[in-house]
Amino acid sequence: MRRERLAVLAVCALAALGLAAAVEAGGAGGGSATGGSHLTVHDVFGLETLELQAFGFNAKTRADGSADGWYTYREVDDGAPFVARGPVTCMTVIGNDAWIGGTITDSNDPTVVGAGSWWHVTDSGEGAGAGAPDITTFLGIGTAADTQAFCDDHPAYRHPFPIDGGNIQVRPM
Repeated sequence: MRRERLAVLAVCALAALGLAAAVEAGGAGGGSATGGSHLTVHDVFGLETLELQAFGFNAKTRADGSADGWYTYREVDDGAPFVARGPVTCMTVIGNDAWIGGTITDSNDPTVVGAGSWWHVTDSGEGAGAGAPDITTFLGIGTAADTQAFCDDHPAYRHPFPIDGGNIQVRPM
């Protein structure tokens, strides 16, 4: 009887250790961020009108710290369209904020193909319970090192803009 009880305790202890490891690995994932947004601002960055027509993204951080996902970005600067698309390469999620980076693999501006890109979003809540609109930045463009540094350093907003429409969801893991 005692031997059986010890065996059961040993099996329970091993199961608990396995569950703890699984929870730790799942928790190390770092979260996810998805969304679609649009907004129009005036008299910023030397432009009369800057319209973010469509900004869609889906990003998640895996248990090993790597990021996965995609983004599609379309803005019009004083009538001149700019489009960029690519995979997500890094992300940091803290609370309801996400700092996301990627690589531009397709664009109507061939000079930026292969460049790094980044943006910061805030999920302000859902529906009537949301105290304010969700927030985004416009797309930053630079080197792959700049992109990784943005995700790693998760800087405070420099130019946050409340979205006019859409929804951003940030989920810490």
